[in-house]
Amino acid sequence: MNYKYTLFCACFLQFPSLVQAQDTLATHITYDLGTEVSVGSGDYTAYQLTANRHHVLATRPNTAYLRGAVRVEHTFSKDWKLSGAVDALASVHADHKAYLQQCYVNLSWKHFFLEVGSREQPQVIRDNLLSVGSFVKGTNAKPVPQVHFGTNGFWDVPFTKRWVQINVDFGYGKYLDSGYREDRFHQTEADHINQQYATGIYYHQKHLYIRSNPTKRFFVTAGIEHVAQFGGTNYSYVDGVLTAKSKPTNLKAFWKVILPVGDSKYQEHNAMEDWVYGNHLGVLTFQAGWNINKYHQVQAYLDNPFEDGSGMRKGNGWDGLWGLQYSNKTPGRQYVRGAVFEYFQSTNQGGPLHWDSGDYPEPIRSQITDLVVGNDDYYYHRFYDGYSHYGMTPGIGFITSPIYNKDGYTSFRDNRVRAWHLAVNGELTPRLSYLVKGSYREGLGTYTHPLTRKSHSFDALLQGNYQLGPWQFSAAFAFDRGNTFGNCTTFNFRIGYHGKIL
Repeated sequence: MNYKYTLFCACFLQFPSLVQAQDTLATHITYDLGTEVSVGSGDYTAYQLTANRHHVLATRPNTAYLRGAVRVEHTFSKDWKLSGAVDALASVHADHKAYLQQCYVNLSWKHFFLEVGSREQPQVIRDNLLSVGSFVKGTNAKPVPQVHFGTNGFWDVPFTKRWVQINVDFGYGKYLDSGYREDRFHQTEADHINQQYATGIYYHQKHLYIRSNPTKRFFVTAGIEHVAQFGGTNYSYVDGVLTAKSKPTNLKAFWKVILPVGDSKYQEHNAMEDWVYGNHLGVLTFQAGWNINKYHQVQAYLDNPFEDGSGMRKGNGWDGLWGLQYSNKTPGRQYVRGAVFEYFQSTNQGGPLHWDSGDYPEPIRSQITDLVVGNDDYYYHRFYDGYSHYGMTPGIGFITSPIYNKDGYTSFRDNRVRAWHLAVNGELTPRLSYLVKGSYREGLGTYTHPLTRKSHSFDALLQGNYQLGPWQFSAAFAFDRGNTFGNCTTFNFRIGYHGKIL
C-alpha cells in the first residue's frame, strides 16, 4: 500500500473527534462489521461471486475475509455537508492479505461535491446489483484513489423546469498496484511470458450524462464516460536489456490527457505509443425509458465502447452492451423487484486490420494512401500493458481479467467476446430477498493471437439475503462450467452488522 495514502487515512481517523467538537447534534457516526467465507471446488471462486464487487472477494478458491468500516457525516448547514469513511479488510488465501478498500473525505454543497481518496463508486445509470456494468467505469476492480468533483446524482439544470438533468464527474487519481505489476513480471521473467510492465501510472476519468425528466411517461438518457492512463514508467526489454522509459506528469500532461490528442511526429520521436498521449478508452450511452405507470418502468439501452475515433463513429459493428431493464417500485414485498437482460459483444473492434500512414516514417509514410483503422485491441496498450488494477479490469468482467491467467501473463488474452446475461431479484418475505444471475460467454482470443479453440463458460448464482434488524445474513451457491474459468463450484456465506456510534 502506498505510504502517502496510508498517512492520509491515518489523519482521517482524527476526523470524528474534530467534527464532534463542533456540533454533535449534526454529526452521525456509524460502523459496519462483516465477514464472508467461500468454499468449494475448482481453480477459482465462482465468477458471479467476484464480478462487479470492487474485487473485495478474492478470485482464489476457499477464501475469506473480515471487514470493518467507520463512516462519518457532519452537516454544517442546509447546503454544506462533510462526510467520509475508513474501510479495511483482512483476507486469507487472497492476493492481498490486508488493505484499505476505502478511505475518503467528501465535501458537498447543495448538489455538488469535492472528494479526495479511494471510494467504491456506484454505477451512474446501470443497476449495481443486476447489470454486468460499464465498459470503462465499472465496479469490477478495486477503487483507484483520486481527487474528483461533480454532481450528487442528477442535477436539474436551471430554467429547464426539470426537463433537462445532468450528472457530471471529473477527476485525477493514481494506481496503487505498481508493486503487484512488478512482482508478476519478475515471477515470470525466466519464462519470458511478459515482455513489459508499467509502474506509477496516473489516472484520469470523467463522465457526462444528460437525461430528460424521468418522471414523465417517456424519457431519454445520453452520455459519455472517458478514462485515461498516463504518466508512469514502462519497463521492457531493448536488445536483451530491461530498459525504463518514463512519461511526464507535469501540468501539461494533466491538460493533454483530458482529450485524446498526441504527437503527430511520434515515429520520428521513437514513441509509437504517443500518437495519442496516454491510454484512452470510453463508452457512449444511448438509453430510452418508459414509465408504464407509477411503479413499473422499462428501459432499453446501448453502451457503445470506443478506444479511438472508429469506435466513436460506430465503426465497430455490433460491439457494445445491449440491454433491457425492468424496475418495480411498488412498496412492500415484491416477488420481482427488478430484472435485466443484456447482450455484450466485443468481437468487431473496428475490424482485424490497422493500416495508417502515420505508423511509418518517411519516405514510406507519403507512399501510403489507404487508411484502414481497426484492431482496437480493447483494454490493451503498448506502454501500459492493460487496463487493469491489481489484475482485474475495472470494466466488464466478460473480458477475462489478467488475474485469471495461470501462467502470470499480465495483459488480456481474450477480449473478443460474445456474452448473454440475465438477472432477477425480489423479496419472498419482508425480511428475505433473493438474487439470481446467469451468464453465458464465448471468446475468440484477440485479433493478434486468436484462440485455437473457442473459450466458453456458463456462470450462475443463486443467493438469499435475510435482514434482522441491524444484522444481515447471506447464503449463496454459484458455479462455472466451461473452459474459461474451468469447472468451479462455490458455497458462499456472509454476515454483516450495521451499528450507530452517534
